[in-house]
Amino acid sequence: MKYFTKEWYELCQKTSFHLGLEEEKHAETFSEPYFQQLYNTELNSWLHLQEEISSIIENDEAAFINNNHGYEPFNRAKSIEQFHESFNYNQEHLQRNLPAAILKQIADIRVFTLNKATRAVINAVTTYCEDNERSVKATIEDYRRYMREVSNTMDKEIINKFRFHDCTITNTVQEDMSFVIRLDNSGGFTNINQVTFKNFNIIKQEGSLEDSWWLYEEVYKVNNRYEFHVLLQNNKMGLVNFIISADQVSFKSDKRYV
Repeated sequence: MKYFTKEWYELCQKTSFHLGLEEEKHAETFSEPYFQQLYNTELNSWLHLQEEISSIIENDEAAFINNNHGYEPFNRAKSIEQFHESFNYNQEHLQRNLPAAILKQIADIRVFTLNKATRAVINAVTTYCEDNERSVKATIEDYRRYMREVSNTMDKEIINKFRFHDCTITNTVQEDMSFVIRLDNSGGFTNINQVTFKNFNIIKQEGSLEDSWWLYEEVYKVNNRYEFHVLLQNNKMGLVNFIISADQVSFKSDKRYV
């Protein structure tokens, strides 16, 4: 990947830490009693919401019939555990991804995880996120500019159809000089479920492609061959680069769309 690199994608995940933050004077200093009070308030709010949702589903006979195969009645203990696990995950995510300079300004990362912070911290996090977002958007625009410049040299069908964001690779098959990628497109924005690369050469493949989530792609033409760069996320949440070149590419759509 030349534009949508792993580093770029990781930067994408650092553009929204400021959303939902609320200014709170108690966040200026570390206070165990304040944290416990805040945690319990947020937990009770979460439990109330989950109980309300469960009650709506249960009382809606049609919805209950349609969803009873996966519906679970409200379970207070389980909901408490879910809230706690989510809280721990979010706290660790923030500690890994916020700059050290900002983390030093936060008196209690637990309070920040519950969206309470001082005005100074909110301003610092907002500036950091907005700078990241500008960088992310600049890269997108750079790639769009590149595509506008080279679009006349490429097959329009390839440019228009080789877009599989949010699809999942179900399996891959090598058939003679063809390499086939089959896709679950139910979460994507395409009706294509199979791509075949003819007279192919795999330039880079970081592990198995099966069960990987398709994030972004880039298309190039090198020595009269198409070169496809793909950024994937595997089922262990790791980022994977895949690069393949081919003389020709063909697409197959779901039968229900034909």
